[in-house]
Amino acid sequence: MSLPRAFITSDRECDQCSYNLRGLPETGKCPECGTPIRKRVTRTTGTMSQEAPTRFVRQLRTGFMLASFGIIGTLLLSPMGLMFFASLFWISGIWMTTAKRPGQGNIVPDKVLDNERFRQTVRMMNLAWPIYSLSAMGLLLLARSGASGWLMIPVLLVLIASGAVAWIALIPTSIYFAELGYWASHDHLAQRLRATAWALAVFGTIGVFLTAISAMNIGPSDAAAFTLIFVVFILVLAVVVFFITVLQLTSVMNWVIKHQHMAAGSSQRVRDRIERDIARPGTVVTGLMCRVCDYDLDGLPHGGRCPECGESFAEFTRMPILDPADMHRDRDESEIEVEEGENKGIYFNAELDAYGKPKATGVPYTPDPNAIPEDGDIPLFEPEDHDDDSESA
Repeated sequence: MSLPRAFITSDRECDQCSYNLRGLPETGKCPECGTPIRKRVTRTTGTMSQEAPTRFVRQLRTGFMLASFGIIGTLLLSPMGLMFFASLFWISGIWMTTAKRPGQGNIVPDKVLDNERFRQTVRMMNLAWPIYSLSAMGLLLLARSGASGWLMIPVLLVLIASGAVAWIALIPTSIYFAELGYWASHDHLAQRLRATAWALAVFGTIGVFLTAISAMNIGPSDAAAFTLIFVVFILVLAVVVFFITVLQLTSVMNWVIKHQHMAAGSSQRVRDRIERDIARPGTVVTGLMCRVCDYDLDGLPHGGRCPECGESFAEFTRMPILDPADMHRDRDESEIEVEEGENKGIYFNAELDAYGKPKATGVPYTPDPNAIPEDGDIPLFEPEDHDDDSESA
């Protein structure tokens, strides 16, 4: 007896190669790359491990990794005026993490992740980072070469405008990253991203204006330099926290991929177990649904747990009725060999120790063989006749 197969009725990408799996059985493998088809629940909770293809999660992991390189590169290369190279890693990571989510229509919609205008805004605003880094390098070179102030003014204006946009861009970027964290079921990382982004945007914008003031020698330079040192100190702390959080998101994506690999082919393993158990009549469940997730338990062994949510259904299933033919098959009908030996008697409980062995002072009880008749019926107890007593009374 074989179980009926369910087929994929909507467009679905393979987790490995993006092949369209529509029309294939849910418990099969991708005909393109051989990857087991991961079961998708019909009522999702909006989590990344259930909805996102593994290929897309890998892309997010690579994007967060590149963004981490861009952040740490900014800390290390900014004093040398080489922040432009770090900004290239950051832009590459932003482009990969803000890619459009696949499977639209089959996933729980999100007002941030599925907002095309917001997604493109994040990308465009972050393009200010390479411009900001190039203008900072140009301003530094002009200051060292002793160029006139008229040449520095255009570069300075570009520096102020691009720097303000670049630091403010961290707010929508962190909001988008936070929604990815919520999608991956890590709320504390998402909340930390939002808080850090505001600190980076505020103090980063202040730092841009203070840098411009110090470069043009406008106002009291000592006060501006002291304030700039304080702002840079706060910025370094915020950037370190931001770097750690983005790096943790990289680790979260790695755990999502591992979870999806474990789930891939699980439906096929459940199906194989059902077919193996259904071959033994009287030992499987019939007509029962899970009380928690409504999973069809038909064909599962008695007294087990739901393969979807782990809820026990032992109290709803009776003990299996084994087939006598199967029981007879496992019965050992060989003759029992009895060895003649010495009759060691019977030990009562008082003659046994705590381990059930006879005590050293124990005396076994041996019945008198003469008191037991060799043949014939065993005499039964007969009550005494009290008729004479009653008549005399």
